[in-house]
Amino acid sequence: MKKRHSTGKTLFNEKESFIPPASIYFVIFLLVGFLIFFYFLSFIPISGNSMENTMFNHQYCLVQRKCFDVKRGDIVTINTAAKGEKDNLIIKRVIGMEGDQIIFMLSDDKYYVDLYIRKAGESHFKLKHEPYIKERMERNSANYYNVNLLKYNPQLTEIDFSTSYDSSFDDYIITVPKSHVYFLGDNRNISRDSRYYKTRNLSCVTSKVLLIF
Repeated sequence: MKKRHSTGKTLFNEKESFIPPASIYFVIFLLVGFLIFFYFLSFIPISGNSMENTMFNHQYCLVQRKCFDVKRGDIVTINTAAKGEKDNLIIKRVIGMEGDQIIFMLSDDKYYVDLYIRKAGESHFKLKHEPYIKERMERNSANYYNVNLLKYNPQLTEIDFSTSYDSSFDDYIITVPKSHVYFLGDNRNISRDSRYYKTRNLSCVTSKVLLIF
């Protein structure tokens, strides 16, 4: 009698292994993508002209809604509504962070306004270079509600504020409180921003702009 030779097959490898079709992986990928997008990201419309020439009315921007850090220069959405009021979201650029000091000083001809900032930890005020603004700030703009304009003082940038104290600047220095931001529009002469709303807590920053379309 001939001996039967084992083929090496078992109950497990005799069954065909089940491999999900590519369409299932595609659907799973889409679902995960949609969940991530709608939780972390969003498209929002731009309304108004206060951020020209960086963004324009009727454009859209992609924003990050969760897990983002805020830095100077970031464009963010901020809820400026008071407690109990309906949300009022605006898009502005972060100019100052916690501990920064800001001064708006008239130009030598008294027609324009220049922005000076002393960042937290620094000793001197410096003229802020802002190539992104639409045009230079004008003195006759109606947006300096909560700002005192310092008369032209060329010695401002020479004073070491870490070692010197001059009370004559007290009414003009804006100090950003802890966990707050100071924000301005790029179209300064029509923008209602921190010059009106003052600073806002970081908790009021609702998203960070990633892309503009």
